[in-house]
Amino acid sequence: MKQIRIHRLAIISGILIIVSLISVQVQPSQLIALYLQRYSGVDALHLADIILGLLFTAIGLLLFELRQTRRLYMVGLKLKKHHARHVQLLNKLPYAIAELDSHRVIHHSNDAFRQISTLQGLPSIQQQIEQLFNQLEQNSDQQSPTLLQRIQADGAPLICLEWQLHRSNNHLFLSGRDITQQLEEQDRLSISEKIIESTPIGVMVTGPDKRIQYTNPAFEQVTGYNTQEVLGHFPSILSSGKQGADFYKQMYQIMENEGSWQGEIWNRKRNGDIYLEWLSISALKDEQGKSTHYIGMFSEFTAQERVKEKLRTLAYYDGLTSLANRTLFNEHLQRLVTNNNEKQLCVIFFDIDGFKRINDTLGHHIGDQLLVAIANRIKETCREEDTIARWGGDEFIMAIEVSDSHIGIDTFCKKHLKSLKRPFLINGRELSITASMGVSIYGDDAHSSAELIRNADIAMFQSKKRGKNRFEIFSPAHHEVLLESMEIENRLRVAIKENQIDVHFQPQVCQGSTICGLEALARWHDPVLGQVPPQKFIQVAEETGLINDLSELIYHVALKKFKTIRAIYPAFGLSVNLSASQLQDVNLVTTLKQVTDAQSISPSNIKLEITEDVLMSDIEQSIRNIALLKEMGFQISLDDFGTGYSSLSYLKDLDIDEIKIDRSFVQDLISSERNKAIIEAIVAMSKVLEIDCVVEGVETEEQLNQLLQIGCTSFQGYYFYKPMPANQIIELLTDYCQE
Repeated sequence: MKQIRIHRLAIISGILIIVSLISVQVQPSQLIALYLQRYSGVDALHLADIILGLLFTAIGLLLFELRQTRRLYMVGLKLKKHHARHVQLLNKLPYAIAELDSHRVIHHSNDAFRQISTLQGLPSIQQQIEQLFNQLEQNSDQQSPTLLQRIQADGAPLICLEWQLHRSNNHLFLSGRDITQQLEEQDRLSISEKIIESTPIGVMVTGPDKRIQYTNPAFEQVTGYNTQEVLGHFPSILSSGKQGADFYKQMYQIMENEGSWQGEIWNRKRNGDIYLEWLSISALKDEQGKSTHYIGMFSEFTAQERVKEKLRTLAYYDGLTSLANRTLFNEHLQRLVTNNNEKQLCVIFFDIDGFKRINDTLGHHIGDQLLVAIANRIKETCREEDTIARWGGDEFIMAIEVSDSHIGIDTFCKKHLKSLKRPFLINGRELSITASMGVSIYGDDAHSSAELIRNADIAMFQSKKRGKNRFEIFSPAHHEVLLESMEIENRLRVAIKENQIDVHFQPQVCQGSTICGLEALARWHDPVLGQVPPQKFIQVAEETGLINDLSELIYHVALKKFKTIRAIYPAFGLSVNLSASQLQDVNLVTTLKQVTDAQSISPSNIKLEITEDVLMSDIEQSIRNIALLKEMGFQISLDDFGTGYSSLSYLKDLDIDEIKIDRSFVQDLISSERNKAIIEAIVAMSKVLEIDCVVEGVETEEQLNQLLQIGCTSFQGYYFYKPMPANQIIELLTDYCQE
């Protein structure tokens, strides 16, 4: 035990000695001497133990020193890593950061700062630093002054930087960040806000609880509520009561499922007025898909609905008569065809006879008033279930259903014809019209709405040809006539273009058998159709607008051949027919003069034949043209006399040279005393008025004898001569002159 204590004492003593050596820097020999003097009980035998203790102590101290050195090294290494991480973190920051000293010199900076320095240069950054320090000096209370800098290199986009100076204790830091995108976003938000504020569309924003958070000025204009009055309220403050709870439940269900809803909705304004609006609602959702806001945009639809209704009226109804137009009629007719029941479906197409004459004579304003009156009378005569439309111009169309087609159609059409014959009082003037009707029956020859309309139109066309003021029910024969007419029209266009129209001449005789003139009559032999009768192709030309071109060609061919005839027998005059279109043409006089002069023929040798209905188609223009033609020397002959209108009334107003009694009076001359009396009256009148009188259509000797007894002196007809080509006329006149 004693030795153990001595060893412990030796170790402790050794430690104390080493500490003393380190602290007071004393020689070891001195320490040992002091130790032996202090502990007199320790002899030399224990000196080895003491030295051994000292050795262990030295080793321990060395290990401790090594451990401390290693710990310090590890701490330094950790600090370096920590600093590297801080530097790396600073370099990754989107902000430019730099440390300044008290002299405003940059000591440390991150990568972002160095990039900006490269872009704009340190002098420029130094200027920003100076400005920031100036702000700091001017306002000592300002801890972090801020400065906005705009940079735009050549050809590069604009960059906006925000610099800020931070002061913390004795340290100064400069930070900068690119706020270009932020400013652009602010600009966009500002523009969006202005658009929302100025748009005429009402905007309302609610939160997830459906309470109103925002409204724009248009909202107030439409609803009458300002923003303060509706903030915090539910949109139901606008409810009109026209839509039930189920409507709104379904609306919100669709909006949650699909993200939006749109449609028409009735709401109520602040003043109580109910209005129709078009509403579009969109749900804004967060990242979890939860709705955060609802944006509603709406525009008042009431005025638009009125405009829409007006457009529908314009699209489906005739602006003059307020009847349905073609579009609406076609839709109704298609439904009738689709839903056809046990009743017979018919389409009736009718045209007003003589309307053009009224329209041209009295003016379009009178014509329009007459059309309105006709439409009203048609509506009065029709049943409520009948469909009526104005097809265009003076054409009307109806779709009706009757139990017995033919009896029902007969009754219906006769009722309308009788109704339309009653005079119309327009501006204090009585106007009388008739109508020509065409009927087509579904299922007979028409199996679609288009065929019904087409067939009714064809039947109406036949009704006009057969005398007007009547109705015709479509038959396949009508269609064949129309097809023939179309074929004639197509071939006639070619014939006019290629000068395929020929002219034959029929002599007129005076005083028994003396040839005193010729009438030019058109003839056409087509390579495809063969010989086409004049009454067919001339009628087609009038109906299709080809009559002017055809008449001009006939006149040119007739005068060219007449020039050759006159070289043999110059005493003859030539009669040429004028159509209604020609007589109303303002260029008629110039055209006739040019053709006549080209053949070196005097106008006094030409007699222009016109009919009474041609005169009446436009009496004023007809009178003007006749006066001009008379001034140039042309003679005027009134053809088909007695079959037109007001024959006697315009004989005194027009300078007529000749009248031609129509062949219809001659055909029944032998058996009809009335026809004989009419001819006698016309002949007597012509003598009093000193107008030449020619009788057409003389075909028998008995007719000639009767006419001679009446006092007729000039004739034309097959009894004397048939129309013949120019070469036969030349042979005839050669023989005639030799006699």
